[in-house]
Amino acid sequence: MPKPAPPTDAGDPARIARGEGLAQQNHCNTCHNTDFSGKENVPRIANQREDYLAKTLSEYKDNSRHGYDGSMADVMGPITPEQIADLAHFIAHVR
Repeated sequence: MPKPAPPTDAGDPARIARGEGLAQQNHCNTCHNTDFSGKENVPRIANQREDYLAKTLSEYKDNSRHGYDGSMADVMGPITPEQIADLAHFIAHVR
């Protein structure tokens, strides 16, 4: 069975705006680069599947997924499930 492809649509403008604001507020573009391409041990997150991004972000929030350090858990702590959905929607649509 083939893996689901990343989204090809432009996405929901309101959700993308909210997600982009969250990404800027939480400095996601610092560790993951301004284009979310990743660097060194920090993964590329741009144009990944939205469901994968939401699952991963939720796992960092509940501490069931561990990174190389605690920074993702710290960042995700105050983020709500609704904000995770918007953040995943935005990042999935970054080209």
